[in-house]
Amino acid sequence: MRNIYKTTAIISLFINMIMAQTVNIRGTVKDAANGSPLVGANVIVVGTSIGTATNADGKYEIPNLNPGDYIVKAAYIGYLEQIDSLIIEGEKDIEKDFNLRYTTIEGQEVVVTGQAKGQMDAINKQLNAKSIMNIVSSDRIRELPDANVAETIARVPGVTIKRDGGEGNKVIIRGLSPKYNSITVDGTRLSSTDYGDRSTDLSMISQYMLDGIEVTKAGTPDLDADVLGGTVNLKLKRAAAGGLNLNILAQGMYNGLEETSDDRKFVFEIGNRFWDDRIGVLYQIDNENRNRSSHALGTDYDNPGATTDSITPVVLNGLLLSDMARFNDRENSLLVLDINIPNGNISYTNLNSKIRKDIEGTHQWYSTYDNAKWLWAARAKNNLSVNTQNLKYNQTFFSKVHFDMFSSFSKSTNDSTTHAFGFNERYAFPDESYNLNIYQMQEAAEQEDDVARTGLDRYNYNRVGSSEEENSFGFNLKYDFRIGTQISANIKFGNKIRKKSRSFDRTNEYAPVAAGVGLTEPRNAAINEFPRLAADNPEGTRLFALTSFVDPDYDAGNFLDGQFTSNTGIDLDFAIDLYNYFRNNWTRYSPGASVNNEMIMHRLHETNSVLYDYAGDEEYSAYYAMLDMDIGTKLNIITGARIEKNITEYQSYRGAETALPHWVTTVESYTDKRENEFVLPALFLKYEPYEWLDVRFASTNTLTRPSYSDIIPLLYTYSTSRQVDYRNVFLEPGKSENLDFSVALNENRLGFFSVGYFQKNIEDLIYSSGRRYIDDPEKYGLPENTHKWAISDYRANNKYAVTLNGIEIDYQTRFWYLPGFLKGFVLNANYTTIDSEVKYPRTIVDIAIDWGPPLTTVTTNIDTFYVDRLLDQSDEVINLSVGYDYKGFSGRISMLHKANTFTRTNFWPALRESSDDYTRWDLSIKQKLPIEGLAMYLNISNLTDEIDRTLVRGGNFPAFEEHYGKTIDLGFRYSF
Repeated sequence: MRNIYKTTAIISLFINMIMAQTVNIRGTVKDAANGSPLVGANVIVVGTSIGTATNADGKYEIPNLNPGDYIVKAAYIGYLEQIDSLIIEGEKDIEKDFNLRYTTIEGQEVVVTGQAKGQMDAINKQLNAKSIMNIVSSDRIRELPDANVAETIARVPGVTIKRDGGEGNKVIIRGLSPKYNSITVDGTRLSSTDYGDRSTDLSMISQYMLDGIEVTKAGTPDLDADVLGGTVNLKLKRAAAGGLNLNILAQGMYNGLEETSDDRKFVFEIGNRFWDDRIGVLYQIDNENRNRSSHALGTDYDNPGATTDSITPVVLNGLLLSDMARFNDRENSLLVLDINIPNGNISYTNLNSKIRKDIEGTHQWYSTYDNAKWLWAARAKNNLSVNTQNLKYNQTFFSKVHFDMFSSFSKSTNDSTTHAFGFNERYAFPDESYNLNIYQMQEAAEQEDDVARTGLDRYNYNRVGSSEEENSFGFNLKYDFRIGTQISANIKFGNKIRKKSRSFDRTNEYAPVAAGVGLTEPRNAAINEFPRLAADNPEGTRLFALTSFVDPDYDAGNFLDGQFTSNTGIDLDFAIDLYNYFRNNWTRYSPGASVNNEMIMHRLHETNSVLYDYAGDEEYSAYYAMLDMDIGTKLNIITGARIEKNITEYQSYRGAETALPHWVTTVESYTDKRENEFVLPALFLKYEPYEWLDVRFASTNTLTRPSYSDIIPLLYTYSTSRQVDYRNVFLEPGKSENLDFSVALNENRLGFFSVGYFQKNIEDLIYSSGRRYIDDPEKYGLPENTHKWAISDYRANNKYAVTLNGIEIDYQTRFWYLPGFLKGFVLNANYTTIDSEVKYPRTIVDIAIDWGPPLTTVTTNIDTFYVDRLLDQSDEVINLSVGYDYKGFSGRISMLHKANTFTRTNFWPALRESSDDYTRWDLSIKQKLPIEGLAMYLNISNLTDEIDRTLVRGGNFPAFEEHYGKTIDLGFRYSF
């Protein structure tokens, strides 16, 4: 009975707290000059801990005030504060709007320019954020000359990107590779688009669909914690208030590498709000056709006489020269519906993003290793797509209880097909052609060029596809309370469930066209089928002559800036016709099944087409609780913990090698189930001793889960070489303990200046230690017959912790106080330096002789390591932009500098690779035209034709180069 009384008393007290008769103050904060809402403006009750920030519509609400006299202040960076006295009496809520004026000079009002407004919006949101994050505002997104979302994110401190054909596609945060970061849309995680890991390609997503970008580097417990570097959240647009909104963009583009100007981009957006702004509808389509061609150089080196603890000079074995004609067709559509309900909102978003990449490549491979020259021609079609749907509901009850729930869906597909044809010239080099550098190799091979010896040797067809679907459900419940006027707090808890299904499928077909006399009949049949072959190839020909396939219209232009040549192109339409002929008439798809009396040309590579396929499901569940407390006006404390549990079940295959490598026998399906759970505490402190000073500290714990391809139960045994191709199902998630500390200064004339230090201590990151001797099969979950064999590529959790630390400096200011035209300048600059230490595991298989008797060999694994930095980590990153606005003109020049980046690790120190310094300049100009709402703009990206270059450490020689030139966009934008 006593327990019943206690429970009743607690419930009664809780109800009384909620139902207590108090008054709410609500209103909007706007720009006094133009009436636009000021998002993120602070509205506080002076002398207390009570306050809030305005939402996306500039609205605010301060709830639960007792009767009394109050002084309320509204403040927004760059604007003059406004203070008003309010007397609360009775029970009626109070409406109070604030109209703020921009900073003045000696009583003269200063006009807010577009770039300054975008800068101030981002700074306000960043300072009001509970977590540690950087923000790109919607205004700045529209001003930057970026090709896609990834390029825009790269301008944030601590962020770099990977590029494909000069266009960004994946994000690196604080030196941590894309697979360690997550991408979300309005909080919904985008499905992975990679074939093997958890990274997402952003090249398909248009920045014009966004209302802002948030890069969270230290997240509070209510955010997903299975991320090491950071989370990029793409905030979608919504229908703006004020009636019909129409935006149209039409753009033409010039490609400097190919000297073409037939690229196009078109964006159409329409939005409106109905029923007194209660219902909003926004729809946008974005279509783009862009030439992303490039010229590339790749190399293969050897390091004779190398040791594991020294960098010895390398010797060039091979040179690859590639002319890549790449055409991207991008399609985006966005639908956003939202309904304002009393004290809440219901919204639905549907984002569809697709990109189709049509690629034709001409590749010249020169190899002194086997004294050969290869000409490979390939046609690839890569289709990437992401669909994300999000249904959200949020509402506030009794001004103290905030509830939201969500249901989301995300699906990604990545499908690629490639036809590749290899033409071989044997004995391409004179005998003395050794120790050549990259600039001598092509010339040495061309001296021995003999077209009569060059012909079609083989071809390959590859199809690779992955699909991933993810459904998420969850809720959040927050309760606000106060202890006097000096402590304002809330308790928040919630739950999230994600269910994911994923599959990967590969098909490999091939033909060794020039292999042996056994294929004479199919070759002769093809010669009789195609007059083009008959003209250059008599019956009995083993190598179909290169001249039968030459494309007379091929022109590589100024290939690799004239340092090399690419003179021969292949007619891929004809080559694919030949592929289809062999496939339809001279095929074997499985051992023992054949046609045409065993005269088999076209074959299915069963090993590559079956064994590496996989499928599986993941179930993720998370629960969290956190306390967010303001003590007075200066100190904010957030503490709490998140519990994350993950169950995975993946199916793959196990098989054994046969007499021929393209056959596989004893294939059986195999499934493995894994489960893990972690408790992840967090602490955030924010101290503001003065209005212009913001000091923050965060201690967080985060995770990274293994790549899909690392944990599938794959097993393939090679009896002839006594080796095992194996994936480690015992891998555990990596764990990181993170510390962040930052100091930010903000003052009207100084601007915004922040310095941040971060530190990570990461355990159990997954790396390959190379070849490993199997002393005990049971230890690795392998069959007994593999005893004393070797695992060809052993992946394990690193027993050595990875340390990472860095400094991020950000400076943003506007020169509103300068005289005359100088007041239109806006500056954004940031600098990041990162340092890391990784003890990469390395296994040396040692074979010793025991002289006996009897005479035997003893094989042991010597586990050691080598020290380097994290892959994809840059030493320094600098972003600088100078903008200028004057009346209807707006211009910005920006620079990105990325210093040496570690790009490839290797057992041998001399063969490790790092990028060369990369400095890129971009320019954007916009001019309003006499027709209201119409503007013309010009964007020039990569003004100086910067080259992506990677160097091998053994001699600092080029390992890879990609030339993609500048691009110029000229377009018109209309807004109504």
